[in-house]
Amino acid sequence: MEASELAQPVLQTSAGPIALQVTSDLKAVRSLWHEMQDAVACTCAQTFDWARAWSEHVLAAEDRTPAIVVGHAADGSAAFLLPFETKRIGGLTVLKWLGQDHANYVFGLFRPEVAGVLTDTDMSAILHEIGRRTGAAAAFLEAQPFTWDGVPNPFALLSHQPAPNSGYAVKLGNFEDLYLSRFKKRARQTLLRKERRLQEAGTLTYGWAATEQEKTDILETFFAQKAQQFAAMGVTDVFVPEARAFYRDLAMLPDGNASRLRLGYVSLDGEILATFSGTITHGRVCVLLSSLADSPYQRQSPGAQLLRYQIEDACNEGLRYFDLGVGAARHKSEWSNIVYPLFDSYIALKPQGLALTLPFGVKSSVKRRIKSNPRLWALAQALRKWVNARRV
Repeated sequence: MEASELAQPVLQTSAGPIALQVTSDLKAVRSLWHEMQDAVACTCAQTFDWARAWSEHVLAAEDRTPAIVVGHAADGSAAFLLPFETKRIGGLTVLKWLGQDHANYVFGLFRPEVAGVLTDTDMSAILHEIGRRTGAAAAFLEAQPFTWDGVPNPFALLSHQPAPNSGYAVKLGNFEDLYLSRFKKRARQTLLRKERRLQEAGTLTYGWAATEQEKTDILETFFAQKAQQFAAMGVTDVFVPEARAFYRDLAMLPDGNASRLRLGYVSLDGEILATFSGTITHGRVCVLLSSLADSPYQRQSPGAQLLRYQIEDACNEGLRYFDLGVGAARHKSEWSNIVYPLFDSYIALKPQGLALTLPFGVKSSVKRRIKSNPRLWALAQALRKWVNARRV
């Protein structure tokens, strides 16, 4: 910690005195960050290399910097690490979780003994001090779980509202027991029959990209397939060049890195029919990317075949969870035996911040109500496609 940062006021909390270090220099906290991500349950979105890649490829392209907050206890050890970024919205600076636009779950790294004793007063004081140090008028902290691997999320003590989506995961174990518990006999027979039809059509391969060229090819195929899917849905493609560079960076990380993106695929005679790709952090597979080819073989459910293969693979590897990510979908409801309720916080840190938090809070609430009503959600999707079609 720099001398100027040590001179900052110390916050008196229920966990003891906390001195806040706020920095945009990732290298300055690299060792500490790795120590925290190894010791504290988290996903890839709380890891150092996720933050580094996002900062280098996305934030740098927008001339923005991260705002990493470390809370130091009286003995100098790290009590928590909060990976934030700032963004200008409506002429005001807003605090967000770093990379939250492409993450499934976002939260801070808290030592369990600290997370369990902090109060709402403590968290309010911490967040407002961060706002003062970063110049943020508001905090937009979305898609947060209430707990993670048994550790409470102290941000749930602050003002919040239900998020529009929930998270879906599979608790792993013996694959045969899991498969039998989630799929009835008829569904299993249907999936097996479809797989046989694919095998009869050619050489069916399930695999993981291993070489740099394979990784590049799978990613480019994913981007192309996803662009087609987005166009058909009338949705803007979120994989802009900067985001693509971010995922390429993660894919090229070495084996064993908690941020490394593993690229999974199923192909027929070399043609990639579907992809499922994600990371492994603390024994948890977190799916980040998935796509389907616009192919006549879609009727044989190649995506469902690939997912079954990957879940069986994860069971055999002894992993604990297979996380399918945020947002409802048929394959998630079929496999998931865990649902994570999530919350959003839109908190004004200055009076003018209310001009942002109020409308964004209402927008999130309306979105949640629409998504929770199948008829309204279908109508919204149809309307979105119609609007996008008229823009062409």
